[in-house]
Amino acid sequence: MPRRSHSPATLTGRRVLITGASGGIGSATAAAMRRLGAIVVGIDLHAAPPDVFAADVRDAEAVQAAVDEAARRLGGIDVLVNSAGLGIANDAGGFPDAAARRVLDVNLLGTWTVTAAAMPHLLRSHGHVVNIASGLAYVTVPYAVAYTASKRAVTAYSDTLRIEYRGRITVSTVYPGYVRTAIHEAPAAQGVSLEGTVPAEPVENVAATIIRACLTRKRDLPTGRATAVGIFVGRHAPALLDSLVARRFEKLFASRPRPQFLRSFDAEPAAEVREPAPRP
Repeated sequence: MPRRSHSPATLTGRRVLITGASGGIGSATAAAMRRLGAIVVGIDLHAAPPDVFAADVRDAEAVQAAVDEAARRLGGIDVLVNSAGLGIANDAGGFPDAAARRVLDVNLLGTWTVTAAAMPHLLRSHGHVVNIASGLAYVTVPYAVAYTASKRAVTAYSDTLRIEYRGRITVSTVYPGYVRTAIHEAPAAQGVSLEGTVPAEPVENVAATIIRACLTRKRDLPTGRATAVGIFVGRHAPALLDSLVARRFEKLFASRPRPQFLRSFDAEPAAEVREPAPRP
């Protein structure tokens, strides 16, 4: 099918596929893009006819079928927005359980899987990929090890994809701050919440930043000033940022019950620390 004509300076006629399309960021982005003239379809765990196809981003076969059906519906794919994500609190000193592995599978490998499925269509259109990372990719907070690792890895995936397919597609990484979406419900139920620790930003800011990424094809785009500052400090003075964050969260959690998922070492004997023997 011939490619639809569109202006590179607008979204009019752009054929867009969004994962996590029924979620807070995905649905807001789809609505904003449609208002600007884009033709948008989505992928999510559950279908929402006629514009959202069902697929678990961890299932390569289901993803490929959904992406190809989306491409048939659109007549091709100009833009892929990888917005599907999951957040669950973890203990960095505990064993990675099934929930931690699911976070890594969805956030990192799901992004990789959907991009691979869409790649033939993107190459034909010289298309653009927008990967949603997080300010937490550089601003590390306690009890978010799987999420933080996955989002920092998304940044690395974007960078590698950009280099390997240079001149054939373009890639942007978007870094949202704290946005009140359903992704925070599981950590909050576990006794860990960012509410009140950092300023919340409206989901519309994220949607607007994703649109800006599509129009400019810029490499890295934080969604707000506070997130941009945090990423800058995290990149250039990580030890300072670690100290500031640690002190803030130590005070915060001192007044909260201990999260149940934390591993307890109270009953385990402390290992004896021995001084090294003097060299002869």
